[in-house]
Amino acid sequence: MRQEGSDPIILDAGDLFFTTPDLHDSNRVSEKYRASVILMGYEQIGCDAINVGQYEFGGGEQFLIETASTTQIPFISANLINTQTNQLLFNPYIIIEREGLKIGVIGLTNLLPKTIKNIRADDYITVGKSMIKKIKDKVDIIVMLVNANRTDQNTLTKEFKEANLIFTSGSKMMTRPMMTQVESGPFLFSSGREGRYLNQVNLFLEDKETSWINKSYFLERIKFLKRRIDRYKDKNPEMSLEELYRDQPGVLNAIRKSKAEIERMRSGLAIAENWIEFQNVPLDASIQDDPAMFSFILDALVKCSELKVANSP
Repeated sequence: MRQEGSDPIILDAGDLFFTTPDLHDSNRVSEKYRASVILMGYEQIGCDAINVGQYEFGGGEQFLIETASTTQIPFISANLINTQTNQLLFNPYIIIEREGLKIGVIGLTNLLPKTIKNIRADDYITVGKSMIKKIKDKVDIIVMLVNANRTDQNTLTKEFKEANLIFTSGSKMMTRPMMTQVESGPFLFSSGREGRYLNQVNLFLEDKETSWINKSYFLERIKFLKRRIDRYKDKNPEMSLEELYRDQPGVLNAIRKSKAEIERMRSGLAIAENWIEFQNVPLDASIQDDPAMFSFILDALVKCSELKVANSP
């Protein structure tokens, strides 16, 4: 996207480095190298912030701290505390400026591996609310990066009502444009696991003081309702729906509700001053490889394999 002249904000919600919170000795060296390579790749694409999730601790807390110190990419976490110093392990948030807007990005996790002894995770809901209160007058948009299981993710929009966007990691759940969201936000997104998809959110903001709508959801919902109405027509396309179902008041009521919802959503789209557009981008063969990045990844994979063989028992 940057090659096309745009300047997107690139964020990672956590669980970036490893696929387990506790590495096996047989692949510890190769997996640590792989994590460092992932970070180098993120530097090349221009990542703006990484939330610390449970899988960042797979190589141990010291490896995480040392690795984070080697990069310009901010690692953030508002609720991970070093128990020996009683200090935050990383900065709790960052503020990014784009297109005249200030975007506050807060990092949280509710998933700390039991093997980690010198770090505690304070209650992420309490801390998250405190951070929102702290920065809300300093920024135009609040983004939460949250590492949590699926059950906890389902509560986030209710708990963080003053946030605008919430991106999560820690579960296989993947947000789709048709999924029901809180109508005026906050909007929650998850891209599943293993980096197979990218959540792309485009934001259009005219008035900072008014609410947002999820334009993608509205458009998908309108298409769904129109298809539902069309299926009712399939019974006899030559007759009006009122004639077709005059003896079925329940069906007619459902049709009227669908039509009313379509009109309400069209009206909302027509007057909306702030909206988001969302899509899941599959990171597959349909995306053209950058030659330099492709070569970089191939070399890294070869080195990982060599290290794994060299350190096998």
